[in-house]
Order: sequence, then C-alpha cells, then structure tokens
Amino acid sequence: MMRLDHIQLAMPAGEEAQANAFFGGLLGMQEVQKPEPLRSRGGCWFVDGDTHLHVGVEEPFSPQRKAHPAFLVEQLDDLAQRLEQAGYSIKWDAALPERKRFYTSDPFGNRIEFMNAGDGFTEK
Repeated sequence: MMRLDHIQLAMPAGEEAQANAFFGGLLGMQEVQKPEPLRSRGGCWFVDGDTHLHVGVEEPFSPQRKAHPAFLVEQLDDLAQRLEQAGYSIKWDAALPERKRFYTSDPFGNRIEFMNAGDGFTEK
C-alpha cells in the first residue's frame, strides 16, 4: 500500500511572502518550518490535517499549467468566492459529474484544482 506524503509546487526565488499570503492566508493552511538543512534553498512548507504542501524555489521558474494537485475541501463555494474576491480567476468544470470542482492558479501561475464530493455539479 502507498500513501502520498506531500505535493510540491514550484515558485520563483524570493516570493515566500506571496506563497504565505495565498496558501496560508487564502487557503488557511499552516506554514511549518522547514528542516534546517533545507532552509537555505528557500520556499515554504504548509500543512492542513494530513495534507502537506511544499512550495520550492525553481530556477529558472516555469509554472505548471497542466500538471496540478487536486485538493478536497469543505465549503467549496466559500473558497471560490474568497479566491475571486482576492483577484484569482476561477474556472468551474463539470467534466466529472460526481464532483463539484474548479481550477485556479496560485500567485506563480501553477494550476490548482479544488473539489468536493457532494451533490453533483451546479453550473455557475
């Protein structure tokens, strides 16, 4: 049996404050301190329950526009509204009828999917 330990997304150097504002502020994840041997590499680590996200510096930086993590969230509509109010574009997707879901991008252009297993999908 396998279990996922963490997901890593890339970011440009020196953008830790933006990562914290998005993943910590908007998404409500808690930033955790990286182990000492990794701190000099830059980036941030976040956790929410069993979900661990590492945002690491990549130079040259190129955002992931197709490959992406998909997060299960409660109160999906509330999250979509918070993201839109903060200026992030939301794209609802009905391709999986059993899942209500949307895509957005983090501050660095990485694609991220948010979904819940609920009452199906309602067109927005």
